[in-house]
Amino acid sequence: MTKSSMTLKTICIVLLLIACAPPAVAAPVVQLTNDSAFNSYPFWSPDGARIAFVSSDGVHAGIRVMERDGQNPVSVTDDRSWNLFTEFDPWSPDGKKLLFLSDDGGGLDLWTMNPDGTGRVRLTEGGRITPSPGLSGYGADWSSDGRRIVYTSCLFENAAIQEGSPAVNLSAIRTEANIWIMDADGGNKKPLMTDGDARLPLWQPHGDRIAYLSDGSGNREIWVMQSDGTGKAQVTFSEGNVSEYAWSPDSTRIAYVVAAPPETWPEFSLWVINSDGSGSEQLTTGNWDRSPVWSPDGARIAFRSESRNQTLWVMESDGSGLAPLDTDNSAYMMQQWSPDGTTIVVSDLNDLYAIRLENPAAPASPGFEAIFAAVALLLVVRLLGLRKQE
Repeated sequence: MTKSSMTLKTICIVLLLIACAPPAVAAPVVQLTNDSAFNSYPFWSPDGARIAFVSSDGVHAGIRVMERDGQNPVSVTDDRSWNLFTEFDPWSPDGKKLLFLSDDGGGLDLWTMNPDGTGRVRLTEGGRITPSPGLSGYGADWSSDGRRIVYTSCLFENAAIQEGSPAVNLSAIRTEANIWIMDADGGNKKPLMTDGDARLPLWQPHGDRIAYLSDGSGNREIWVMQSDGTGKAQVTFSEGNVSEYAWSPDSTRIAYVVAAPPETWPEFSLWVINSDGSGSEQLTTGNWDRSPVWSPDGARIAFRSESRNQTLWVMESDGSGLAPLDTDNSAYMMQQWSPDGTTIVVSDLNDLYAIRLENPAAPASPGFEAIFAAVALLLVVRLLGLRKQE
């Protein structure tokens, strides 16, 4: 056999190996709940050992706490009223308290309790924390030391959603709200603003600043202020409106969602910016990408997409390494990353599921098949070069 024919044979073998390279291993999905209730809003305890979530029969809603593998679910509130979480993390930083909304007939107010349901303490009365349970961006967030709570308080009654109304006209609901602060026991309540256009207050991790959304500049943008209400500064300057955002774990960056201006093609894109307002960078485009959640080490961002061929995605914090998380195209929502970074818990509004991340290749490094294909391609190029030299 000639050297030329041997080279051609080797090239064919390498190309065959490329074609037969093993596919990426799918992230395993484990169902955590399986009952007739609507289970949603899952949140990990700070130590990652438990998950608190909201369970509803469609008429009332209660809070349950279970182990991280779905075992031993316990109802920690009664199921005869409304007890809710918002999109804010309800766990205190030390894991000893849960912050939640409860309606005793006078509207949704803030309460705390121990994770086993004991030690309930009412923090607000007539606080008007949210104009309607179905609207997002209203609620409360713990300070990083767990000693204070920042929260929204809506300014107006909403007759459209009072008990007994035959229907709710969402467009008629008045959404004006201010941001308040109080001690963790409900004392020393103080408004941080009086403009009525602020919502979604989130406390800076390991710091004393508070971020929030405001329409004060014309568009809805991210602003930050000190915890005493001073030093208000606009962070983002977008062409559209910011609808969601999330601090990075080290508080140096903020991931956020921008809704395209009304006159342009409908789009929700993900962006990231330094917390001082510098270095704004667009991570995704051309889709409806929402709900960014940082990995505990700040290296990756998981998000939900409503227009791609999969629902859940993960990428590097610079937008590279985009990869789908779900394999069955389920309508997963409300994803939360475990404190150890190994698992993402999600809800499809019926049940909760855990997506394990130890097995599949992280977006930070290429998978085996990518490395294999790259090496094989280099071999092909090398062998072709050798043949040209013959």
